[in-house]
Amino acid sequence: MKRPFCVLAIVYIVIIIGLHLLGVVFLGYDKVYSNLDTNSQYTGMIIDVKDEKDYKDVYVIKLISNNKYIDDKKFLINIKKDNEKLEYGDQINFVGEFLKPEGKRNYGGFDYSLYLKTQKIYGTFNVQNFKIISKNKGNKIQKNIINFKQHVKETLRTYLNKDEAELGIGLVIGDRTGISKEVENDFKDSNLTHMLAVSGSHFTYIILTVGYVNKIIRRNRLGKIIMIIVIILFMNLTGNTASVVRSGIMAIMTILASLFHRRADIWTSMAVALLIQIIDNPYVIFDIGLQLSYGGVIGIVLLNEKITNTLTRYLNKKESKIKQYVITAISVTLSANIIIIPMMLLNFNTLSFSFIISNLLAGPLLGVIVIFAFILLFALLLLGSLLKPLFSVLNLLINMLIKIAHICANLPFSKVYMPTPNILLVIIFYVCLAVKIYGYKKEKYINIILVIIIVFNFFFPILNSKVQDLEINFIDVGQGDSTLIRVNDKSILIDGGGSAFESESDVGEMTLLPFLLDRGLISIDYVIVSHFDADHYKGLIYVIENLKINNVVISTLGQESNDFNEFLDLVRKNNINILEVKMGDILKVGNAKIEILHPNREQINDNVKNNNALVFKFIWNDFSILFTGDIEEVAEEKILSIYKNNLEKLQSTVLKVAHHGSKTSSTNSFLEAVNPQIALIGVGKNNKFGHPNQGVIDRLNNLNCKIYSIYEMGDISISVNKKHKIRVEGFI
Repeated sequence: MKRPFCVLAIVYIVIIIGLHLLGVVFLGYDKVYSNLDTNSQYTGMIIDVKDEKDYKDVYVIKLISNNKYIDDKKFLINIKKDNEKLEYGDQINFVGEFLKPEGKRNYGGFDYSLYLKTQKIYGTFNVQNFKIISKNKGNKIQKNIINFKQHVKETLRTYLNKDEAELGIGLVIGDRTGISKEVENDFKDSNLTHMLAVSGSHFTYIILTVGYVNKIIRRNRLGKIIMIIVIILFMNLTGNTASVVRSGIMAIMTILASLFHRRADIWTSMAVALLIQIIDNPYVIFDIGLQLSYGGVIGIVLLNEKITNTLTRYLNKKESKIKQYVITAISVTLSANIIIIPMMLLNFNTLSFSFIISNLLAGPLLGVIVIFAFILLFALLLLGSLLKPLFSVLNLLINMLIKIAHICANLPFSKVYMPTPNILLVIIFYVCLAVKIYGYKKEKYINIILVIIIVFNFFFPILNSKVQDLEINFIDVGQGDSTLIRVNDKSILIDGGGSAFESESDVGEMTLLPFLLDRGLISIDYVIVSHFDADHYKGLIYVIENLKINNVVISTLGQESNDFNEFLDLVRKNNINILEVKMGDILKVGNAKIEILHPNREQINDNVKNNNALVFKFIWNDFSILFTGDIEEVAEEKILSIYKNNLEKLQSTVLKVAHHGSKTSSTNSFLEAVNPQIALIGVGKNNKFGHPNQGVIDRLNNLNCKIYSIYEMGDISISVNKKHKIRVEGFI
């Protein structure tokens, strides 16, 4: 059999994916979870410093216990910032609350549980208190590697400017934790993120450097053995990420083939590397870094020669080194991107049209920076501060790279958000591409199929976003509110979740936009802001900046919020129509309508933002849903007094329970007036406010309505057809 390792790798991947989809759990995660107790005492050894956040330090720890299911398993531990710093090899006793990692809670959401599994991490402990029982344990070689890693960080932070130092750390050892959000976004938007992930190019630089030294000392066999040792050490230095391990194993296999006078086969090398990774951790195949790493190499191997020959025929009329470099760079970039673009769309919903320009400009700099940085770091150990002037040169080079990324990120169409493609069509695309590459007599038919698939992948999700009747999604944005309504060909987004704390992740970027794109939406007809509390409007900012919004609906009393003007400036900047509404206004949305019930012109001065929030009723045929924002008892009483002679205005099929189920809302009289069949509570899991209040739950139960909460079900979808049949489903 030709290339048996390739066949074995493919079979292994299919089996693992199949078993995973059937619910099979690998590596005993279920047994570990059942053997862990909350708030118990544990012993473990620190094996890595994972992250340093504003308010906590995150470490990777291996547990040490008498339980065979827990021993030597990796976990994350969160320790408050004001505690003693821990180092590799520290053994500690600690008491901590175990947090089982969450899976997806929304369409297009991030599966944190699967992400940790790709790194063989079983969960997280929030450490309440700890005691160091011994130091300097663990592997001495690993200790020295971590010390050198720390030396790299401290040196670059000492001799370079802040942004240049953090980016340099990312380029040299793959540690991106300190890179500013602005710089990281520029690299992402300019399609240069791969430079921040240590990959095959880094190992190429290592092999070239060691090979050059080896050529001088004329010890060919010894030099190759040294190369292998250096590669293994470098893999450990960079954290043994999936892409690093792939590159390292393939580099080692190439050197071994040379040592034993065998011809290296890149397909076999890839297959063996992948098999080693999968056998060690089956979940690694779900790591997007691994997928992009292998996808890029496969693209270059399959397509580079064909694209180079084509470009040479059209562009290389006259020989020149510059033109040859341009052809080579374009060919390599195109080859890799043809394979990885569908992966990028599936995982990040982004498409870049400036990737050729950015890689042409930045590619040569990367090699110079990495090689120059390592030479300086090692030479510094011998010559000390005499090399300080040379770090100014390194700072300049990295600054040039930052500027290139920034310029390319701001080019037209540098980043275009696309709806999530259909996975089946993506698979067919790859199959057709493989058939085309390996030759097919009727190639023109394959070309036609490829064009149809590409077009259909772009437009099918958009067509799929149009629902026949009525579809409502209560999106899990944590402790906040966000609802998407789709009725026929219209879309309405009500609030967007969010947080007032800058240190927390952007709900709009991480949750809301991926959800909308997964539903096939690249434009929204109406965005309604109930009021300007952070947990209702902050998440909308990122959506407004990146999708087409036709109308924004706000209350005439919205200006009472300090954030009102800032939000309106953003809306005007994006040329969005602003509709200021008040009690009695009606918005026609296709064959549905929205009736504004509150506020009127008379402002409530008690808790102004919450109690003057928009309260409105969405009506479609005989179905209705009442949205209540964060109103409290005082607003409920005012609404009841206004509609006391017309209470049917308040009666609704569904009630979005006010203020996340807070005890300050949902009075008996208000609930009885609404008289809902279904009550929906938008509330974050394990929120610090204790929502929903048990008294509110009891009052809803007394109405005999069905109660659904986001913290229990994740995204909640309500489908209604023309026969008034209602279907409620939770995502989890």
